[in-house]
This record gives sequence, structure tokens and C-alpha cells, in this order.
Amino acid sequence: MEKKRKYIYTVFAVFILFLAALFAAWLFEALPSPESNISARAVSHTVNEEDNSSQMLYASGVPIGIYIKTDGILVLGTQQVRTENGQIVSPCTQKLKAGDYILAINNEPILSKKHFSQLLQKNGKQQITLTILRKGEKQDIQITPVYSPDEKEYQIGAWIRNDTQGIGTVTYIRPDGTFAALGHGINDYDLGVHLNISGGSVYQTNISAIMKGKADNPGEIIGSIKYIPENYLGNIRKNTEGGIFGTIKKEKSSFQLGELLPVADFSEIKKGKAFLRTSISGVSTDYTVKIEKITKNRKNKLKSLQIKVTDERLLQLTGGIVQGLSGSPLIQDGKIIGAVTHVLVSDPSKGYGIAVETMLQEEK
Repeated sequence: MEKKRKYIYTVFAVFILFLAALFAAWLFEALPSPESNISARAVSHTVNEEDNSSQMLYASGVPIGIYIKTDGILVLGTQQVRTENGQIVSPCTQKLKAGDYILAINNEPILSKKHFSQLLQKNGKQQITLTILRKGEKQDIQITPVYSPDEKEYQIGAWIRNDTQGIGTVTYIRPDGTFAALGHGINDYDLGVHLNISGGSVYQTNISAIMKGKADNPGEIIGSIKYIPENYLGNIRKNTEGGIFGTIKKEKSSFQLGELLPVADFSEIKKGKAFLRTSISGVSTDYTVKIEKITKNRKNKLKSLQIKVTDERLLQLTGGIVQGLSGSPLIQDGKIIGAVTHVLVSDPSKGYGIAVETMLQEEK
């Protein structure tokens, strides 16, 4: 009997241990470990590409000289050519259109206007095949050049351009030198079309004068740019609707002004007081502005913010918003919220801005 009782106790104890083991296993699976928490946060942060909360940027406001080179050469229009026998002809009429990009002659890529002319002279009067880009689509067209005794060269009767330059403002820059500027894309001045670029550079610029803005007469920042190696600062890799993007490689610290600031999501921007940062006076200064209207409109994202300059110092200096201030960062509650993009022609104290959230999306 005693032996049987001990056997029962032993079986009961084993059963209790088995239940305890099952409970411990369930508890281990139910409670998350520290490692699983870290992994989940990391994956979640990586997947959510719209989260800008971890972005820390310098609000710059420093002017730069800009030089960009188009991908191919841009056709501005067509013209007539007088031939050796006195005829007036236009070889590329109804074949080339303003806004086309000439990418190649007889399958040889075009590097510049000069290169295009060299290939044209080498070809002579023989028919050529031009590879062009029109509204995003490539196509080949045939044109027969004619000799112009006035210019002493073969021509096809097209106005062309392959580079552009000007002054703009750096909006933000990271510790590694990657930057954004302008707040809007670079368009051809004559055609107003967005430029497809193969690359570009940024240079030091010296502000020599400021033409104050007046009603119906926007002002302008006038500066001198020497495109020499000593003034080279970095490269431009991208020209988008929301700004230009690249890397400043030399003298980064002169653009990294103040402290690193967090980025505001669009929902955080509010009406009221904000600051416009610029160095056009020679000293980096934050001028007060007022955010008058906030509009999240994808079709007009360059005018998401309607702003008014309220700082008398800037009004005395520029009259408000002038050409060359495009890209000046806007700061509110210690966060970068956007950049200046346009002036209201009828009232230069007012203008528009793009949200920094949009610029970061364009940069990707």
C-alpha cells in the first residue's frame, strides 16, 4: 500500500511539473523580448518613408552661383538661313520644335553646342540623323544641312542652348554636405520649360547690389560669379520641380549656419509668425514673416505657403521678396517648415513658399 501511495505521488508531481513547463513556454512566447521591440521599431521606421521626424538639417540661407548643363542641347526655336545661291531656307522647320533636346548626331552623343557644331561641319552637306527627346520620348529625324556664306559654316537653322547660370539660395544642408536649393526647378528663361540636366556645379558668389522690389516690378539680387576652379564648391545632381539637389564639397561650414534643426511635417505648420533666413546682407539674419495661408495642393505645391514679410529691416533692404531669395529657408517654432519660391508681383512684401516635406520627397 505504501509503495502504491509513493507511486501516485510521483506521477502527480510529474504532472504538475509538466503543466508548469507548458505555462512557462506560453508566458515566454506571449511577452516580447527587448530584441524583438528594437527590431520592430527599426523595421517600422524603415518602411515609413514619409516619416521626417528623424531628419536634422541646417537651415542655410546662403546665396550660391549656379551652373547647369542640359542633357543634350535645347532647341529654342528655328530660323532661316541664306544659302550660297541666295535662297532663304529653314532646313529644320516642321522637324524640330522649341523644347526639343538634341541628344545625338548620327548616333554620336552631343556633349555641347561647340561639339554639335564640330560634328555638323565634319558631316558637311550630307543628310544627318538627329536623335531628339520630345516630351519625354526619343525619336530620330532626318535633316539636310545647308552652307551659310554669311556665317561660313553648315547650319540647320536652329537656335540652341546647352547651359544656364544664375544665383539662388541654399535652403538646407546636412553635415555630410548634401543640400537643397531654390525651392523650385530651373526652367529655360525663354521657353519656360523644365530643363533636363546632365549635371551642374555650384560656385561662390559675391552680392554686389540689391534692386528693391516695387509693385508690378519685382526686385532682384545682383551678384558676380567667377566660374573658376578656385570658386568651385560642389555639384548639382538633380533638377526637380521642387528644387535642385547636390553636394557641397568645399567650405561646408560656411553654409551650415546655426544649429541642426528638426523638420516639420506639413500638419505642424500653422498660420502666424515665422522666420525667413538669408545672408544677402553679408550676415546671416532671421527676418520675421507671417504665414497667412496654408494649402496642401499637389497641383500647386510650390505655393503651399502664402507668406508676408513683416520685418522692417528686410523691407528696407529688399522691399520684400526679390529674385535670388528663392530657396531661403522658413523656420517656425524651431523647425524648418519650407522655403521661399515666388513673389506676388502686385505686392512684393508677399509671396509663396514650398513645404520642406515636399522638398525632401523631391530629393529622393
